[in-house]
Amino acid sequence: MAERTVESGARRAPSGLGPVSTTGAILRSELNGSRARSAGLLRTGTGPSVDGAPRVGQREPASLAVVHGPVLPAPPGWYFRRLPPRPLRCDPLFVRVQLQLDPAPGAGDRYRALLEMAERMSTSVDQGDLNAVVVDAARRLMDADLVLLRVLRGEVLELVGYAGIDAGTVAALPPLTTSEPWLQEALRAGRAWALDDVEAPGALPHAARFTAGLPIRGDLFVPLVHGNRLIGSLTAATNEPRAWTAEDAELMTALGIHVAVALRNAELFDHLGARAAQMAVVQAASARMNRAKSVDSVGRAIVEEVGRIVAYHNARVYLVENGEDLVPIAFEGTVGAYEIVDWNVLRAKVGEGFTGWVAAHGTPLLIPDANADPRGVQIAGTDEVPESMLVVPMRHDTIVGVITLSKLGLRQFDEDDLQVLMILADQAATALESARLLSRTESMAEELRRLLEMSQELAQTLDPKQVGAVIARHLTVALGVDACAISSFDPDGDRILSLGEYPEVGFVQKHPEYALSDYPETRRVLATQATVVVDVEDETADAGERALLRETGHRLLAMIPLIAKGQPVGLVELLSVENRPLDDSRLALARTMANEAAMALENARLYEAARSLADRDPLTGFFNHRFLYERLGEEIVRSRRSRRPLSLLMLDLDDFKLVNDTFGHQFGDRCLVHLAEIVRSTLRQSDVPARYGGDEFAVILPDADLAAAEAVAARIIEELASHPLVADGRGPVPVSVSIGVATVGDAVRTPTELVGAADARMYEAKTGGAQATAVDRIAVALAAG
Repeated sequence: MAERTVESGARRAPSGLGPVSTTGAILRSELNGSRARSAGLLRTGTGPSVDGAPRVGQREPASLAVVHGPVLPAPPGWYFRRLPPRPLRCDPLFVRVQLQLDPAPGAGDRYRALLEMAERMSTSVDQGDLNAVVVDAARRLMDADLVLLRVLRGEVLELVGYAGIDAGTVAALPPLTTSEPWLQEALRAGRAWALDDVEAPGALPHAARFTAGLPIRGDLFVPLVHGNRLIGSLTAATNEPRAWTAEDAELMTALGIHVAVALRNAELFDHLGARAAQMAVVQAASARMNRAKSVDSVGRAIVEEVGRIVAYHNARVYLVENGEDLVPIAFEGTVGAYEIVDWNVLRAKVGEGFTGWVAAHGTPLLIPDANADPRGVQIAGTDEVPESMLVVPMRHDTIVGVITLSKLGLRQFDEDDLQVLMILADQAATALESARLLSRTESMAEELRRLLEMSQELAQTLDPKQVGAVIARHLTVALGVDACAISSFDPDGDRILSLGEYPEVGFVQKHPEYALSDYPETRRVLATQATVVVDVEDETADAGERALLRETGHRLLAMIPLIAKGQPVGLVELLSVENRPLDDSRLALARTMANEAAMALENARLYEAARSLADRDPLTGFFNHRFLYERLGEEIVRSRRSRRPLSLLMLDLDDFKLVNDTFGHQFGDRCLVHLAEIVRSTLRQSDVPARYGGDEFAVILPDADLAAAEAVAARIIEELASHPLVADGRGPVPVSVSIGVATVGDAVRTPTELVGAADARMYEAKTGGAQATAVDRIAVALAAG
């Protein structure tokens, strides 16, 4: 491109394209309506940026250089031009530039217009309004056909204002980034750059790319810089070639300085407004978290309220438990694979991954690229994607938890996000601790309430089976398990006796007792008073316990001994269908309730022993006359309710008075004991034998109809016949009985009626004589109905 000259003092300097130096700031000028003849200039320098943004020309208080003509190497068509010096003086608030003016009509109007536009920009704090003011100012001041205003967003100069083109053309423009070599050159110079004709030979390579689709021939570009930080850029262009003057370049540069300041002020204003809005949200979030009554509800409030302040794709809230475990209490995912997650996968250890690192060190992390940071650990089952993370500790005296945010893409969080999240994390830590204390208080109150209810209910019965059922029900509900079984320990028999279960599924009735020799792990629980958990899928676990778990359809079994006065008196068995081990707090509650239950069970056992002494015949061990009528009344009620049969046997020793008179009462007692042993050996566990009085006995036969009762009577007579009494050195002494059988029916409804019917038939049997056959000696009383 051919060079062209412009007036500059007494000499002519090449013009055309090129960055033209300026004072760097024109805040106020003394104008008399004539054009500038000369100007003093400040040197520019380059160097590294202090904040990571591209560093631009930096003004230094150095000596002035007077240069005529081109002074720096530049691409073809570009040149630097320095004008003769002018005097400078500095005011405290700005640099005033004294211009030596010569008469040039119209120049002063442009400077006055610049000052008016600067004033308008200084009062505009709305970003949209300011962009419009800047575009209008550049177009009017430079008499341009086209104006482009760009603001730096990351590494891209984003177009935020324009004039002279339509929206479709704007949408087709290629992005402008700070990595462009020509832009780097402009930034290092820190001044306006001018291009008379973008289509002229020797124009820079960028011209064709960044003016494609735009009706541009003349181009004047200035970087917008504030405090050595690039804010954006301003371009004024014409549709036809334009011979830009030094005055154009100086005005454009001065306008750029004012625009940079105004944009920065608007940015700060927006930032302060956004920060104020954030603080209002933080305050509202804090109030919500403090209202939450549980740890889970606080966690839910955290992930929801954080989303109102910091945009994320995934948020997780962890609590530190046992000093080494990170347990998730809240999760929120908004896109793709972040929406659904296995909570068990999220569990971590302190020191493991980004979350564990923050929990261990108490230092927040702002991670622009999660995959490039060696502290990260890939969560099992998730894909490796470009991801940014923000991880902050929740501190309340100690680290109580961690908030972890993730977002797809690199460098998606900034320092402002980090600061506001840390403020929120402090509020969250306080809310979590308050919720924990409240939860503990409520939990203790609930535990005391449950203990009180259980104790009150246990006080209403001393029947061991009822005690076992009550304990099982309360433990199942309080601990949230699927089932509970209560057993008593019989050390003499080395066995466990089933007492009660909840819910009732008939398992206790099916397994009334267990020999401890078949269950070594149960024996260990009773011997060591330890709590033991058995997993049905654990190949090394007690085979007997695993078999019972499979039978009941449960996965886990927790065995807790019932201890009274330091000795094991029974066993609590807690069962779960799923793999949900009891945590420390629930185990502690289980032991507390077990201790209370153990005392109730021991009291029931002692009462049962005392009552047994009162209810049993000391000679034969059978129940006595009083107990017979009590139990018979209960069985009749049960029989009528369930519509199941019930029978009674009445037995009387034959010629018992003759035995006493002949062999003495001691031998008579041995005859009674012998009869009791024979009767006991022929009965079921559910049958109830009793000594009615003297040489008379009775046997209650639940669920036994007429035929079944006859069979029992026949077995007793047969056993007595085949096992005579041998005692006191005497030979075998045959013992025989007469038996009467009665069954509950329409004609026999009460205990008295049932005993009377059986007793009458017994005396009928006696008339058969001592030589009668076994069947002949049984008088059968049929129910009337």
